[in-house]
Amino acid sequence: MTDSPQYQTVSHQAPAPTSRLSALSPAALRRRLSLLQKLAPIGLLFLVIAYEIGPARWIHDWLGDAYHFVAEILVYGTVGPALAYLLLDFLGRWLEERETSELQAKVLAQAREHARISHQLSDEAVQALFAASMLLTSFTSSLSELPPEVASQLREAEQGLHQAIQQLRAHLLNDPSPKG
Repeated sequence: MTDSPQYQTVSHQAPAPTSRLSALSPAALRRRLSLLQKLAPIGLLFLVIAYEIGPARWIHDWLGDAYHFVAEILVYGTVGPALAYLLLDFLGRWLEERETSELQAKVLAQAREHARISHQLSDEAVQALFAASMLLTSFTSSLSELPPEVASQLREAEQGLHQAIQQLRAHLLNDPSPKG
């Protein structure tokens, strides 16, 4: 059982840090398994008692030992495996839910970190562009001393820089969430 890929996937993942997932912590899973260990035998006991008092007695009294023996094999040969299948299916669903929740928490944490880094980089870019704009503005005071083509290029660079700052600010104000 421990060699199956599903078991290895679940057993090597760290528990998710969110409060919603605390219900699926290893301790909670152990409590659920303990409850199943107690309820399964009790349920099976009641099923056996109900069968032996009702249909098994009728089959034995009315149809004989041979039919009673066949009925016992059919009932106990199907109820036990069916109950085991249902319990294992239920356990598989619990494990799948836990794995899915952990994956969702991991993806959410990555998206939040990506948004934080994106915002930080965008903020730093605006600050760098503003500093460059201030530097260009300080050079414009001495435009009369520069050749006309250099002064023209300096004005164009300053306009392009202001336009880039405005576009970046508009992007930050209109779309704070990361894409992708």
